Amino acid sequence: MSTGRDKPRLRKVERLNLQRGDEALLVLRDPTGLSEQVAFPQEASVVLDALDGQRTVPQIRQSLAMRGILEIELADLEALVRDLEAAGYLDDAAFRARWEAIHREFLASPVRRPRWAGLLYPDDPAALAELLAASIPDPSTRFTDAGAALGVLLPHQPLPAPGAPTDAATRAAASLGDEVLRGLPRARDIDLVVVLGTDYHPGLQPFVVTDKRYATPRGELQSDPALVRALDRRLPWIRREEIRHREAMSLELAAAVLQHLYDGACPPVLPVLCGPAAIELDEGGPVEAFLATMEHVLEDRRVLWWVTAELGHEGPAYGRPALTKDRVAALMARDRAVLAALADGRPDQLGRCCKDVPGLDPPSGTAALLTAARLFPVGYGAELVAYAAGRPVGADEGWIGLGGVRFTRPVADDDDDFTPSSPRVA
Repeated sequence: MSTGRDKPRLRKVERLNLQRGDEALLVLRDPTGLSEQVAFPQEASVVLDALDGQRTVPQIRQSLAMRGILEIELADLEALVRDLEAAGYLDDAAFRARWEAIHREFLASPVRRPRWAGLLYPDDPAALAELLAASIPDPSTRFTDAGAALGVLLPHQPLPAPGAPTDAATRAAASLGDEVLRGLPRARDIDLVVVLGTDYHPGLQPFVVTDKRYATPRGELQSDPALVRALDRRLPWIRREEIRHREAMSLELAAAVLQHLYDGACPPVLPVLCGPAAIELDEGGPVEAFLATMEHVLEDRRVLWWVTAELGHEGPAYGRPALTKDRVAALMARDRAVLAALADGRPDQLGRCCKDVPGLDPPSGTAALLTAARLFPVGYGAELVAYAAGRPVGADEGWIGLGGVRFTRPVADDDDDFTPSSPRVA
């Protein structure tokens, strides 16, 4: 890189403040997952702000010095820019080449390989089986022939290792699966599992599906390529950002649990990422088109709905203000209102609870929760199994709300021709 001639531009990335002892750090996180996190001293913030693609590195140094903002040696500034380039944080030819290579590799593979194994959960099959068995014991006892189960809501927090220190949120993550996953339909009674997953990465499209088989350390889940082709014909944009599945933590953790529950015999899975653009209904737009298309393509299919979403994410660990007692109380009240509206089958009220609380960001899982409420059949039932809030796994300065819900199919009158698995557009 010729730092004297080039005009470096920082990509659109997330900045998080991290206090490590007496050291204040600025952490850069790539929402696309194409670059690993990097940390700099907080003082580097002014340099990052100056990387706007309008000035060369010497010009940036001169501007910072003349305005009395920062005195930095040119060699040090050039080294910082080189580090950003090497890490893939600059909008330049090197990053575009990296993106092209990763994108081609992902699209060419028929399998969506695990990205978080070895980081958020064990990549060793035996160790993963032991961890899941401790949190969700006796999978064979969790099924029934009653046929009332419609689906579940579970968080996607990583499960803590046995014997690890726990707090309220960690214990909830470990126990919710055991409490919620009861009365499930057997594999022979399901045609399809639709997993509605929270997408934490930016994108232009509200929903993204893939026909790739989701792999876990213990095996692969079947996909339904014919169903994805049917969606693709009606919604030409539905796979346009398929690369978003590469980083889909919520879907990956759900896949590991489904593999554990059905012991390698899980029915085909349709993984759906629900992004921020899925929150607002748009008359005649892509959200409404997706809901109507799902109603059509799922007609007469026996569907198990698996919603993987969480509630409030707050505190410095998530780049948000420090928590106060009053703020925590407001967050918990909001979370409970969201769960109540979801359980009551009121999408409009659910949307208001998520979005219309002054001073609070919407729950992280808003898009997935609203999509579920809009797709579930009219009159569905729900049982709030548990709600817990507290410090999440590995985030000392964070707060999270977690909920577990079981959904049941509506009871149709004898003379009603209602199809239980048919969703609705609200």
